[in-house]
Amino acid sequence: MIPFYNRFYSYSSLYYEPENKKETSIHVRKVILFDNDGTLSDSVPTVIQATNQALAARGYARNTDEEIIDGMRIKTSARMLRHIDSDDEKLGEALAEEYYAAFFSRINRIKLFDGVADCLNLLRAQTLILGIVSNNASDIVDTVLSQNGIRSHFSIIIGEDNAEETKPGPGGLLQACRLLEVQPSQCIYVGDSLSDSLAAGAAGMPSIGVKWNHHDKIDIDSLGFTYTVKTPDKILSILI
Repeated sequence: MIPFYNRFYSYSSLYYEPENKKETSIHVRKVILFDNDGTLSDSVPTVIQATNQALAARGYARNTDEEIIDGMRIKTSARMLRHIDSDDEKLGEALAEEYYAAFFSRINRIKLFDGVADCLNLLRAQTLILGIVSNNASDIVDTVLSQNGIRSHFSIIIGEDNAEETKPGPGGLLQACRLLEVQPSQCIYVGDSLSDSLAAGAAGMPSIGVKWNHHDKIDIDSLGFTYTVKTPDKILSILI
């Protein structure tokens, strides 16, 4: 089987040949890592619908939007158990599979937030390397990015199924750094939740908190991000 990271990036995307041919060193480009749900894609309504569908199918009570959004900061199987106040790990895994099936049935409805595609196009034009570190499954993230025409912008996708550690732990971000052969200080992480801020801080990585996710009523400025922005174009003023 081809290793995950070989499927999603190549060494040729990490380095560039200097314009001055007298230079012999290879320069590592800066890396921008993104969360997906609520940061790039407006997928939170789909998460809410799919979660309650999976719960209702087994006779469990619906959870509020706020409860589901709050749970998105942890691994899906643990989140589903939290919604029913259970610690049965096998049940959590089964509910997670049923949630993902419900999510995939709605996945073609998910769009990017306004301005995100333009922002990513400009970042790639600056020869920055882009990647994803998400608590969602990597195949879901891949599908959402592909159907919105931006999959090719990303050199690596790390999701809960292939991360060494899910957020709020730093493992997924540090894993991305190792695969891309950069130090955390050479990266910046862009997200929308407390788990994103905590993961970046624990990884020793600066972070940007985004404010365009209208589904989460938390004050982004209070979450400890290095920077916060109201619109995608403002990311460019920080990075370029």
